[in-house]
Amino acid sequence: MTWFAARTKPGAQMPQRTYEVETTRSVKGYRLVPSLDPNMSAVEVSLKRGGFSFYMPADMRVVRDRKKTNVWTIRRFALLLGYVFVNDEARAIDWRKLEDETPGIEKVVRCAGKPLAILESEMDVLREKEAYLADRAAKILVVFQERAAAKGHTRRMTSSKFPVGSKVVITKGLARDKTGQVTGLDRDGRLKLLVQKLEMSVPFDSVELDYTEAAE
Repeated sequence: MTWFAARTKPGAQMPQRTYEVETTRSVKGYRLVPSLDPNMSAVEVSLKRGGFSFYMPADMRVVRDRKKTNVWTIRRFALLLGYVFVNDEARAIDWRKLEDETPGIEKVVRCAGKPLAILESEMDVLREKEAYLADRAAKILVVFQERAAAKGHTRRMTSSKFPVGSKVVITKGLARDKTGQVTGLDRDGRLKLLVQKLEMSVPFDSVELDYTEAAE
C-alpha cells in the first residue's frame, strides 16, 4: 500500500457531535438529541464521506467518568496529534478534493511540491504502537474496575458500621479524642463528621478514623 500524510485542522481529531430526531408528545412533536461517536473523529467522518481510504493511529486511554467517579472507561485519542494518513494504492486520489473540499484537512505533507509517500515499514511501527497501547489500556481498566469494586464494598461496610447521625470518637489526627456526628462519606470513602467546639459546628471532611477504637 502507498500511504500519504495529511495535516489536520485543530480539533478535527476529536469525536464529532451529531444530532438525531426523537419523536415526543410535545406541541412540536419532536426534539433533537445530541450524540457522540467516541470511535470516529470529525476528520475521519469527512474522509469516509469523501470516499477516501484513511488511517488515524489511535491512543487508547483509561479515563474516569466526570459524574460517576467510580466508573472508568477506555477512550480513543489521536496517537499523532495533527496528522492522518490516506491510502493511494490505486493512485487515484483527487488531491484538490482532499485539501480543499474535505472538512478537517489542512494540507497534504509534500516534498519538492509532491505528496510525500510514507514507507509501509513506518506504518507498521504505528500499528504496533497502537496495538500495544490498546492492550495496556485494557489491562489498566481491569485494575481500576477491581479497585472501584473493592472501594464500593468498603463504603458499604463503613456506612453500615457508622450510619449517618451516629456519634463517634476521633482517635487520630489533629482532632483526636473529640466527639463528632457522622454526616456521610466523602468521595474517598472516609467519614465526614460534624464536630462541636465552643457551640460551633466545624465539619471535618477528611479525617481518618481508627475504626477499631471509634465508638458511637
